[in-house]
Amino acid sequence: MKMKESHINKSFIALTLATLIFLISCGDNNRATQSTVPTPTVIYTPGELISDGQGYIQYRVGNTPVIITVPHDGTLAPSTMADRTGDTERAVNTRKVAEQFAVFFNANSSGLFPHIIYNNVSRTKLDPDLNVTDGAQGNSYSVLSYGTYHSYLQTAIDSVDAHFDAGILLNLVGHDHSVQQVELGYLLSADNLNLSDTALNAYNSQSSVNQMASISAATFAEVIRGYSSFGNLLFGSSYNGYTFNVVPTLDNPSPGTNPYLSGGYTLETYGSSNGGKMNAIEIATPYAGFRDNANAYRAVGVVLENATKGFYQEQIGQTIY
Repeated sequence: MKMKESHINKSFIALTLATLIFLISCGDNNRATQSTVPTPTVIYTPGELISDGQGYIQYRVGNTPVIITVPHDGTLAPSTMADRTGDTERAVNTRKVAEQFAVFFNANSSGLFPHIIYNNVSRTKLDPDLNVTDGAQGNSYSVLSYGTYHSYLQTAIDSVDAHFDAGILLNLVGHDHSVQQVELGYLLSADNLNLSDTALNAYNSQSSVNQMASISAATFAEVIRGYSSFGNLLFGSSYNGYTFNVVPTLDNPSPGTNPYLSGGYTLETYGSSNGGKMNAIEIATPYAGFRDNANAYRAVGVVLENATKGFYQEQIGQTIY
């Protein structure tokens, strides 16, 4: 399978708001008439950070098949947004992880960018990793920011769809489980992962990496927890003395009876269990030793970047850069 483009050309990421159509006709006075008012094409430049008017939601424009979402690291608490009920815990420094990923990605690729969508609003006010009812809870201002977040995300997905055969979406969240390890979510439950490889292979279609697994020469179980799985590549990476335990991997194939995050709304909505080219993975990390200091969150960003590149190449047979 041939990639449509190795990356998007220097300044081309375009969101065409409307196709300009001129229907020219002649009236009695022989003047040309135009049926619609012209609407300009908006061009986004790779690397540019665009934002809504308040800075609540931001989009770092990319030009590769990699998208990162950061829904839970916001600190802004607008008085116009009512407090939410439910889980409001902040995933501290997940934005820093995404930024470090981007720094090393850009340097290693000689100038390419992942797409990154940030929610800068506190989770006490907005959670875009839930459906709009639970994430905005009826507040009109929260609903507006929720829509902006998902509009930016859809713009990134449209760009990937237009230029690549497959994409990877990494949703960065936190967890406070007692087992200190990276939990990778693929819309597979702990019970699913506790199955044998043979039994797990039957769950390909419900996974958020269904498209990638269908392309890969490996079995579905191997894509999820085999030698060249994302988890195994992540576990095998290190940076500045940091290594991280991960589930699922070849040697740690399932969470057993431990708590485990399998992925939620973002994976369900945008992952390839619904068809399409986006292969979504939830990256849930603990705070202590993973995001509690600059060396730690830099290391997490670096090993994620390395694993993403390797996983894409191993499963798709194409290089990101």
